[in-house]
Formats: sequence, C-alpha cells, structure tokens
Amino acid sequence: MDQGGKGSGASPEAELVGSVERVTYTHEESLYSVLRVSAEKGYGPPADRYPFAPDLVTAVGRIDRPAPGLRVRLGGRWIEHKEHGTQFEFETVEVLPPAGRSGLVKYLASDRFEGIGEKLAERIVAQLGDDAFVEMLAHPEKLELVKGLRPGVREKLLTAVALDFGTHKAQGFLRGHGLGPVQAAAVVRKLGPEAEDLVRADPYRLAGAVGGIGFATADRIAHALGVSPDDPRRGRAAILHALQEAAGDGNTLLPRTELVASAGTTLEDAVPSTVLEECVDELARTSAITVDATLDGIQRVYLPHLAHCERELAKNLARILRSGTRTPFADATDLERAERKSGVLLHATQREAVLGLLARPLALLTGGPGVGKTTITRFVVQLAAAKGAKILLASPTGRAAKRLSEATGEQAQTVHRLLGYDPTTEGFVHDARNPLDADLVVVDEVSMLDVVLAHHLLKAIQPPTRLVFVGDPDQLPSVGPGNVLRDLLACEPVPRWRLTEIFRQAQGSRIVVNAHRILRGEEPELPPRGDRASDFYFFGEDDPELAAELLVDVVTRRIPETFGLTWVDDVQVVAPMYRGACGVDALNERLRLALGAGGREVRQGARAWRTGDRVIHTRNDYEKEVFNGDMGRIARVSGDGTVFVKFPEREVPYEGSELSDLQPAFAITVHRAQGAEFPAVVIPLVPQHWMMLQRHLLYTAVTRAKKLCVLVGSRRALRMALDNTDESTRQSALADRIGRALAAP
Repeated sequence: MDQGGKGSGASPEAELVGSVERVTYTHEESLYSVLRVSAEKGYGPPADRYPFAPDLVTAVGRIDRPAPGLRVRLGGRWIEHKEHGTQFEFETVEVLPPAGRSGLVKYLASDRFEGIGEKLAERIVAQLGDDAFVEMLAHPEKLELVKGLRPGVREKLLTAVALDFGTHKAQGFLRGHGLGPVQAAAVVRKLGPEAEDLVRADPYRLAGAVGGIGFATADRIAHALGVSPDDPRRGRAAILHALQEAAGDGNTLLPRTELVASAGTTLEDAVPSTVLEECVDELARTSAITVDATLDGIQRVYLPHLAHCERELAKNLARILRSGTRTPFADATDLERAERKSGVLLHATQREAVLGLLARPLALLTGGPGVGKTTITRFVVQLAAAKGAKILLASPTGRAAKRLSEATGEQAQTVHRLLGYDPTTEGFVHDARNPLDADLVVVDEVSMLDVVLAHHLLKAIQPPTRLVFVGDPDQLPSVGPGNVLRDLLACEPVPRWRLTEIFRQAQGSRIVVNAHRILRGEEPELPPRGDRASDFYFFGEDDPELAAELLVDVVTRRIPETFGLTWVDDVQVVAPMYRGACGVDALNERLRLALGAGGREVRQGARAWRTGDRVIHTRNDYEKEVFNGDMGRIARVSGDGTVFVKFPEREVPYEGSELSDLQPAFAITVHRAQGAEFPAVVIPLVPQHWMMLQRHLLYTAVTRAKKLCVLVGSRRALRMALDNTDESTRQSALADRIGRALAAP
C-alpha cells in the first residue's frame, strides 16, 4: 500500500503505549495496518509539538493480526502526514496484556475469539480477575466455573489465547533480533507460536525457513543467543548453506572435499575440518543431505531433491534411449515432397538432420543463429503431423514458446503448462502414472532447462512417445541447477545433429554474422559511418555515466526516429550486471524517468510500481500460472494498492508481498533475457562490469536481437568480453549417470 505523503518533519525515536480501539485497515500479506489507538498517559504525541493531542491517535506500520482491545507498545516516531495529520509511524511491536477490566472485556469480546460476546467476556473477567489471560493459561480449569461457557467454546478460547500471545511473543522476539515484520510473521506461521523456543534451541533452523533468511542472518542471531563459534550446529548449517549456495550457482552437487572446504571458509575456520566431516556424516544419517559414492572414489554430496532429480532424470533418459527403434515419421521421398511444397531447398546436412530426428526415440538438434534450426524444426513438425502424429511443442519460457509457435505454425506452451500444475497436490498433473498423450514432443531452448524441470518432463514421457530437444549449447546455461544440454552432448549414446554452417539467407544479417564472430573471439563487423540500413551498431563512450546517458538517448530517441520502432514495446536493454551506472538497476530508473508514465503508484520498501512500467516475473507461480521470466506491463493500480500486470495471455493481479515477485524490466540481465527474442536489443559494455564480461554472455545477449542490435560503451570492455572465455564449470553427474544407466543390464 502507498505510504507516501509524509511531511518533512519527524520526531526522534518514541514509544506509543495504548489499546487498539479500531483497525481502520490491515493487509494480510504485507501486514501494513492503520490503527486507532487510545494512548495511555505519558505516551501520546509530544506536548511541545502537539498541545492539543486527540484522545485517539492514528498509528501506521506492520503488525500481524491486529484487533480491537489489543494493548501494544509501539516503537517509532511521530510524523505529520500532509493529508491525514498527526500519525505515529511504528517499526517495532510488543503485545502487552490488556490493561484494566474494560480492556480485557473488549479484547475477549472481539472477533478474535469465536463464541465470546460481551456478556460472556464480562463473566470470564469477573471469575479470573485482572490477570485473566495469565490465569486461563496457567489454570485452564478455572474456566469451567464460568457460567454459560460451553466446553467447545472454552477449548477454542484456550487455543486462541495460547496462539495469540505465543504468536505475538515469538514475533516480538524475532523482531528484536533484527527480522522485519513480514519475515517474523512468516517464521511464526512456519514454526508455530512456539517459534521462540525452537529458535532458542537451534537458531540455524531459521536458515531457509522462509524466503530472505539465510545462513548469515541465522548465524548473527545464534551469536546473539550465545552459540559458540565451534558449535556443531553451526557446522551443519554451514554445510547446508554451502550446498544451497552451490545450487544457486547452478551446481547440482559438490565433491565432499570441496564442500568441507567451502563450509570452513564460511565459518572462517572456527570449526575444525574433522568436525565438519562429522557434520556431513550426521546430516547424511538424518537424510538432510545425500552422499553418493562413485567408482572413482570421490564422494558427491547433494541436497536431497537435486540428487533425486538427477538420478531419476538419468534413468528416464536411459529408458527412452533403450526403448528400441521407431518407424520413421518420414523418408527421403516425403521430405523432398515437403521441400517442393514449401519452396525451401535444404542442404544435405539439414536433410540428414530432419530424417534423423524423425527416426529416433530421443535426439538433439543444436546450433547457433542462422544455421537453420528453426527451418528444420518446422519440417520435423510438418512431416510428423502429415503422418497423423499427435505433437506437443514446449519451451522453458513463455516468450520462447511464442517464438516456437510462430516458427512451426502450431500451438506451443511452456513446459510448466505442458505438464500442468495441480495446487491440491503441489505437483504436476502429468507424470509416470499419467504421461503426456503425444507421439512426438519437441522442446526448444533446451539450454534453459534445469535438472529439476527436466526430471519432471522426462518422467511424463513414456514410450512410444518420441522426444526432440532443440537448443544452442553456446548460450548461457539454465538459471536453475544443472547443465542438461551440455551433459546430454557429453553422453555419446545420445543421437545429435549439430549445425554450424550459416546459410545464405542469414548471411546478410550482421547480427547473425557477428554472433558467430563473437564466438570466435573476433570483433563485430560494423557498418560504414552514416549507414542507416544495418542491423548492428556500436556507439562508443568510455565514461560509464555518459555511456548511460547515451544509451537512454539511443533507446528513446535515435532508434525510434531511425527505425520507426516504439521503444517501450520493441526495445529491450540487456545488461551484464545489476550494479553501476550502466547496470540494470540504474538504467531502469533512467528509462522509467524517460517514459514519464503517470497515474497511481504503489510502494513496497524502496521500490515503487506505477502504471506503464515494464516488469518481469521472477519465480514460478503455479497457482497464478505466471513463470520465471514472463514479462508484461502494469496496466493499472487499484485504490487498495493491487497492481494489475498485463502479460501476453492475460492480466494478473499482485498485492502485498506478491509484488516482490516482480522486478522492473526496461533493462534486464542477460540471464533474464535467455529464451526471449526482441525486435531491438541495446547492450551496455563498460569495464566496471569486468566480472561478467565474458564471450558466451555477450553472444547470448546479441542473439536476443531479432531486427536490431546496438552496443553502447567502451571498446576496451568489448575486447575484455571477447578475450574472456572462462566459464564457470557446473558440477553435475548427469552424463556419468546416463552412461551407467545405459550400461546396466
């Protein structure tokens, strides 16, 4: 909800103690609330600034489950809101026992306690006294003496009171140790009202309990609670943290020695390696991790779900490869007829690829831009359809699926939608027991397929269904863990056709030619000065701030004027990093200002969302059916702060904490751009991004452009990217597992 409109003056840190008389507004997700509080004596607005303090004051901030009658101690400051006047803006909350009998009665009679009206509340207080809540929790049998309090209502009351005070007490404890209100509430929802006792017993259970809380936060709280640096609990948490970090970097596993070394570095060697080895064994015994001994004697250590996915993926791939020969969907005569009908004459290598893909239970088609992957995919689909085959087409992202539909003329969908998500089971509808009903499944942009999604896909494919993977191994690998395409290419028994020759129709495109030059480490070919008919340009500027200004001018003025493109819809900035003047964050701010969209906006923390903003969804949300990488525009913002995003297929609402699933998308990282294609792409290149300036990253960025690619920045940075062929090697055992599964009797 928009909390803007503050006045410039704010008092020093202050406290407000009082009882909630009315809850004017509260948001279930964000916890943002507007309360009317009856301040106790000495806790109202400062008399020197507010000589005519009202009986009731407005308090705004984040609190979980506020209710009339709730007595609170709020920490924050007094402010002057330009529209609503004097307010107390609070950041900390401590729930206190209700003060006085009237407060107790009001609190008990609130909607918080089912079946307790005002008369019954008065009888409870009369029986238990001013310490009614303490008494009922310590001596619940006393409630049996209250006339008219039925056993069922009595049990619900005891449960609600225990939950209420346990919840607020636990949240106060967590917020006192630095967690934000939303995080604290989420932890209590996960661990229950006894969260404080559980966290005191083992602070490291916080790591991974809810989003945004990792090892560093848990370790800080553990230190504050007196946990010693060499405590084995700390060692076990560091082991899990190292595996989670490795998965975030794309690895499915870590060798045991590397894992122990990584955990030791995190702990600054406070825990001896011998103790960390014992921690690995203990975590394995409790199934918190999976340790896999291999033939070469190296132990591979996994998070359990990644071990399961990699193991089952290998088994299912081997099962399909061993499922026997298939009757080809087409022969040379069928292909020749299809060529004549379409007016396309294929090269011999392309014909070989088409016929090979149509005759195998599982096969790969790979290659870069301009080599004919799209043409071959179209022929494969058309020839299989001509034989009556039922075909399903999919890609990891919505944009890539749309491109596949346009290329083949057939409907394509994301892999997630292909498999179907069932919110009741939190799993996919299609699996080994309910496989996909198809003769042929074609999956494009397979370089983006991580090991988890690939596992679910292969589980849902049962013979005689055939599978064709299409992708570019020179693209960046998937955001999620695994390196499925390269692992498949490393496994010799997997049939594959790799195309390398740029065909005549693509040779006139500098985008295609330069993409291949970049892969060879050669500088891009540029058009003569003044040429306005090219599809590839470079605008030089060494200073990062000036380069950012130049980029905005190129995006918002020069490209629209020269090429007639609408920059808000057709031009995508793709940057190597988030930070710096030419990073994603700063460029999004500049481009947003250039857009100048008006209308209502909503704030979440330091970020504001408003009508017209281009946004990208950053996680898989199966219930909303919006997935990581889907891009849209904010169509409107409602009065209650709900943001409606228009995606290509439909409009989706976001409210409260759901807004954290969105990021601005006038500029996005190269990784976020994977699988997408845009009419025009503008790429900033500055030496400050040296950590990410790498040949395959630049290649991936350039190949996102369909009609126009513009580089803006330093030639030195361009050379740095071309010269840097280092790629972080992802740790995976998929290829080895496939080989062993195929060799098994």
